[in-house]
Amino acid sequence: MASGGRGADGYAYNFCAGPATLPRSVMRRVREEFAAHADDGTSIVEISHKSPRFTALLESTVARFRELCGIPDGHHVLFVHGGARMQCSAVPLNLVSRSPSRTSGYVETGFFARQARTEGARYGTAAVIASSADTCFDRIPPVHPEDCPPDAAYVHLTSNNTVYGTRWHSFPRGLPAPLVADATSDVLSRRLDFSRFGVVYAGFQKNLGPSSLALVVIRDDLLGHALPGTPLLLDYAVYAGSRSLHNTPNTFALFVLSLVLDWVREQGGLEAVERANQDKADLLYRELDRSAFYRPTAHPGHRSVTNITFRLPDAPATADFLRRAEAEGLRGLAGHRSVGGVRASVYNGMPPAGVRALAGFLREYERTRG
Repeated sequence: MASGGRGADGYAYNFCAGPATLPRSVMRRVREEFAAHADDGTSIVEISHKSPRFTALLESTVARFRELCGIPDGHHVLFVHGGARMQCSAVPLNLVSRSPSRTSGYVETGFFARQARTEGARYGTAAVIASSADTCFDRIPPVHPEDCPPDAAYVHLTSNNTVYGTRWHSFPRGLPAPLVADATSDVLSRRLDFSRFGVVYAGFQKNLGPSSLALVVIRDDLLGHALPGTPLLLDYAVYAGSRSLHNTPNTFALFVLSLVLDWVREQGGLEAVERANQDKADLLYRELDRSAFYRPTAHPGHRSVTNITFRLPDAPATADFLRRAEAEGLRGLAGHRSVGGVRASVYNGMPPAGVRALAGFLREYERTRG
């Protein structure tokens, strides 16, 4: 097969689910500016997190995120430790006391949604109010308000399923409790109406920057309800009261996020980024749907735009496909270890040329091996 898996700049195309590809121009700016010395002779990652220079960076980053995403007044934007998985604990610790029976609702749509529910059950009753487990998580299940416990403190969902390749294209209405969303794999890739949610959280490592931090957008009235004994750095009110600076955050990750937000604005904002992501996904789905050789795993009406999952006829063909793709510079295409198959994660940073290269490889592999 003709090589086509590297860009003109020599980078391989990384389709890994995370840590994931960042925009090439952002990576160039990181390389150029990371060690750039300011008037005081230090780079941005060598100064105090409470210095005027760093707090100015942090405040401008929050302001840009609020502007780009349309964050409404009455919501805090926080940067918290531990990534998205730690928020599976932080959410019940901060919210479940709002229910007299310590009850919450969870929608099960896959691996990480189940992980969140399992953690929520450590602090109270985590009721499954809807699930697509009976169809191997190939779709988003309907959610009916009457299935939600009336005294639930919150209802948790995962907005995009990175493992099984499904996505919420619209969100439940009429629930008796605030919606909480794990938006790790699609935050900043599409427009979300944050006013619909009590909490939205997301790990950095897909569309925001390097791993280790999480973004949390929380409605003000949901602060201050932490269970007694909640660890200090799992209490959202501590972050809100200190502007996310109660202790030292990952300053490098926040520096990269500031560059990513600049990049989104340069693309024309979230509307333009969302259109570009849809175009990339459409190209791959057209190629996958063209014949029966490849079998997309998600129901057509519930497909993810950022995580495109599919299977080949058998395990040997899958192994051969992945080996040949790797040799062509198309990296990170193996499906999640729990399900196997193939997964192409096409986040903001994946250039259209990378998607075209993968589409060409799909066509050529079927022609020569199918």
